[in-house]
Amino acid sequence: MTLSRPSAAITRIAAATIPERLSAGFAGRSRRLRGAQAVVCVPDHATSLERHVLRQVCKDAGINQVRSVPHSVAAAVGAGVSGSPAGALLVDIGEHRTSASMIALGTALVTRTVKRGAGSVDTWLMRHAREEHALTIGARVAEEAKLAAALETGARLPVRGQDRDEGLPRVGELTVAEIRTVLRPVYEDVARLVTAVLDASPPELVDDVFERGVLLHGGGARLYGLDAHLRQELSMPVHLVESGADTAVEGAWLLAAEGPVLELA
Repeated sequence: MTLSRPSAAITRIAAATIPERLSAGFAGRSRRLRGAQAVVCVPDHATSLERHVLRQVCKDAGINQVRSVPHSVAAAVGAGVSGSPAGALLVDIGEHRTSASMIALGTALVTRTVKRGAGSVDTWLMRHAREEHALTIGARVAEEAKLAAALETGARLPVRGQDRDEGLPRVGELTVAEIRTVLRPVYEDVARLVTAVLDASPPELVDDVFERGVLLHGGGARLYGLDAHLRQELSMPVHLVESGADTAVEGAWLLAAEGPVLELA
């Protein structure tokens, strides 16, 4: 959400607790928010009731003008492709959810979502290390290995953990090839989502995407090998949006013209 007054920090809030978290976040700020205007960037899958609750929470905090914008539309604005009549296919790889949307003339015409994202990889890496290497690692170590693989810092990555059987600290290794194998379900999810969106879109917009390419954004967009896998699987260009995880936030900034952003996703 973008406010016309610089009083809200950039924050991401889980959809299930948005009203509670917003109310807590606005507590004590209502006087500073009086008369403010806001752009609320909401998940595409949010229901009309959820959108109404979000707007009401904002109004209760003193924000008298509230505009809700679908996350995919804000991301298209942030990526610089919103106003064109040509089709643009954006894929948002979040922590726990992945979405693909066909955008044209500032509207999300087709959106498909799966409840699995980059955060799933950490869980799978933890399980893989325990089952294949008898090494218990935590979520932080798993995330570090995932990020290191994305940077291709070496064929083998050292990981610190606890011996599964003896319980003693131990340093093990995961290869980049192993991590890529663990990542494959996410690759396949994204490929299926893109295919589903293309199948449901008008042919002229599909032609635009084949020429322009698929745009990846979100925190998981830079997962190791994802863009290369999609290029091979889909036989079309695939590009990483430079702003990455902040693409929708930047779009909300542009829509509101000024003020900090509170992203609800």
